[in-house]
Amino acid sequence: MNPEASALGNPMNDMRPLLLVNLICMAAIYAFVALASPLAHLLNLKAWHIGMLFGVVGLIWIGLAGAWGQVADRRGRVTTLRISMIGFTLAYLALAAYAWWALRQTPHATPAATLSLAVMLLTRGVMGGFYAGIPVAAMAWVADRTAHTERAPAMARLGAAGAIGMVLSPPLAGWVGRHDIALSLAVFALLPLFALPLLSRLKESRQPAAATQMARMNPGDRRIRRAWLATFAMYGSVIIANICLGFFLIDRLRVEARDSAAWVGAALGCAGLALIVAQTLVSRRPDVTPARWLRWGTLLGAAGFGSVLLFAHPLSICLGYFIAGFGLGMAFPATSALAANAVEAHEQGACAGAISVAQGLSMVVAPVIGTLVYQWREWAPFALIALVLVAVSLGRAPPSLPAHTDRR
Repeated sequence: MNPEASALGNPMNDMRPLLLVNLICMAAIYAFVALASPLAHLLNLKAWHIGMLFGVVGLIWIGLAGAWGQVADRRGRVTTLRISMIGFTLAYLALAAYAWWALRQTPHATPAATLSLAVMLLTRGVMGGFYAGIPVAAMAWVADRTAHTERAPAMARLGAAGAIGMVLSPPLAGWVGRHDIALSLAVFALLPLFALPLLSRLKESRQPAAATQMARMNPGDRRIRRAWLATFAMYGSVIIANICLGFFLIDRLRVEARDSAAWVGAALGCAGLALIVAQTLVSRRPDVTPARWLRWGTLLGAAGFGSVLLFAHPLSICLGYFIAGFGLGMAFPATSALAANAVEAHEQGACAGAISVAQGLSMVVAPVIGTLVYQWREWAPFALIALVLVAVSLGRAPPSLPAHTDRR
């Protein structure tokens, strides 16, 4: 680590509050993923409605990710986290309140699908807009405080914390959702409020920049292009797998709608558990390059999601998601590290914003493609995911800056 980074303290110890914040926020967002399909079914919405819902959220994410990067540079990483979490929580509570009202109507008085769709588009759009600032600020904070060789392990620790949230929230959300989906939404909407005090223990990683010093970064920048495309492909694959799983269980395996919430939660929990194991492994192996983690992780992810096509029981699907989660747990921190290692210190906020745009774009494209392909053939989304991840594995790694240019 360079002298300036060393002066900031031990990043692995200093980032503990951030790990807890990421765990809680990821738990909140993945609770909705587990409940989306059964909630849509009970509100008389179609699969393509949910695809459109995630797509609109992605458009908002794309529009705001770069702006959040600039806010993080101008106002500071911690302040950006605080603003994002408060806005996300308020919008989430509004969604839970509508679900509570709508699901308590008699079957003949259920709100029109157009009303439910409009409310969900509005609330989820605001949720996505604010949530977009959380990974941007978190990744920039980590990049500020780590040197080249420490970034992949640090990003892996951040990812492992989020994976714990993925493990805990979907099964719990699915279990509570079997009895009351609105209550489940409300519980997880309130979680980020309990994380806000943790931010007071998180030190700012660098002084906020003046407006004239803030960098901008295009996703087409050759230094981050491969990492950007890999991020887009991997997040898109996960979104398709998560959205289509509930419908796949209902339509292909004939699982009841309310029971499907529990099975989706179990599958996502298995994937999250595998993410924890894999990213713990990555955090302890700084000698392995990010490019290698990306190559082998995406291959394993392709095998896991592809195996869904071979089995016809929810338990087997949970195993496939565990394998996929382990592979992507190896690959996710690699893309963040590859991008951060390729740019200068003053570009870290802009770089994190650009990578976040890839996540947002995947939220636009993946749900539309996934649900349309699903309408064609129920097995097709999982075959598509496997092909995309194999293609990512075969790509070439981007160049990195020499270690001596990594200055804080």
